[in-house]
Amino acid sequence: MQRRFHQAALWGATVAAVAAALGPFSPAHGDPRPGPASRPSPRGMLDAMRRDLGLTAVQVRTRLAQETDAHRAAAAVRRALSTPPAGMWFDRTTGKLVVAVTGAADAQVVRAAGAVPKTVPHSWAELTALVRQITGRAGDGVPGVTGWGVDERANGVVVRVDRTRHTLRTVRFEHSVRAMAARSKIPVTVERTDQTPRQQGGTVVGGERWMPGNDGICSIGFSVTGPGDFQGFLTAGHCTLTADQPAYGKDGSRMGTSNEGGGHSINGHEGDFGLVGVDRPDWTVSANVAGQGGAPVTVTGAQEGLVGMSLCHSGQSSGWHCGEITRVEQTVDYGNTVIEGLSFTNACSAPGDSGGSYVTQPNAPKALGVHSGGGAAGCGAFGGATLTIFQPVGEALEKWNLRLKTGSP
Repeated sequence: MQRRFHQAALWGATVAAVAAALGPFSPAHGDPRPGPASRPSPRGMLDAMRRDLGLTAVQVRTRLAQETDAHRAAAAVRRALSTPPAGMWFDRTTGKLVVAVTGAADAQVVRAAGAVPKTVPHSWAELTALVRQITGRAGDGVPGVTGWGVDERANGVVVRVDRTRHTLRTVRFEHSVRAMAARSKIPVTVERTDQTPRQQGGTVVGGERWMPGNDGICSIGFSVTGPGDFQGFLTAGHCTLTADQPAYGKDGSRMGTSNEGGGHSINGHEGDFGLVGVDRPDWTVSANVAGQGGAPVTVTGAQEGLVGMSLCHSGQSSGWHCGEITRVEQTVDYGNTVIEGLSFTNACSAPGDSGGSYVTQPNAPKALGVHSGGGAAGCGAFGGATLTIFQPVGEALEKWNLRLKTGSP
């Protein structure tokens, strides 16, 4: 649970590369080079944020400027504090980064970094210790319990329960968690919902898709390069479970190999991320993801997601939608696997989006993560509260010694 601090330096050191001249993840013999009218533009992202966040154009630009300042403050806080704060989040009401601290000295450091300190009783180490206890108690999963993690704003812990699958084991688990919390004096919230998370594969055709052999359709995350002449892209780990599968692009032509050698797919406690190698001469990798209406959005680096920050998601089924990060460092029980370290958003998604891209800041978009799953509520199709889940991108970059393909916006 301390990996966010560990990876901040890695993400900040992502090496910039020259963006490929072609459109997003296109074969070399595909579309012509983009002219002035089709160059990446922040306009599509701004329009989507207005639509999905209910903001005016002025409010969007004001908020993005505030978020930029908040990210700078977050980086300064990480450098200045000797241990992780008890939480950090962007407060859209004040436009400031709020940092939870347990002492006056840390509060002074936070103010000096340009953020607002909030004194809380429980440290990050205490919160994550309770989360580890809950993880141990849950084992391979408890019926009706869909996940748990730190609730930074409440300086406590949250446990999510599917009210439609409530059993005696669920009740016993809740009682045991409350007993753990009482001993530690850390508040615990039980959230009851009918939005059970699921890993979203599918067969919906559209957007920037890729096909792992005969196992359905997923979405491309981010282009990467690696040791030697390796080039490829990140996607969801549950899309790459089978080793050495042929990988096909949106036009049906083979682009490379998924999970080559069997060591490039993670779908368990460590995370939900996979790697596809692109080695066919007619395909090249680029720094782009498909934005509003398919217009390219150029990734300029990677960034850690903060609670309260705005972001946009690109997937082959749902297209381009924006929202906010609602939680980070969450454990999710998908029913078939338990995964730690995931982030939640309210940007809508749909089956087939698995592996798709999450980015922020339209003037210099940063890679945040790849799509892992979501609840039953899609983009206007099912109704209900939106629950969308992504895997932070930094872990895959570190594990396999990869570099994002980046460019200039």
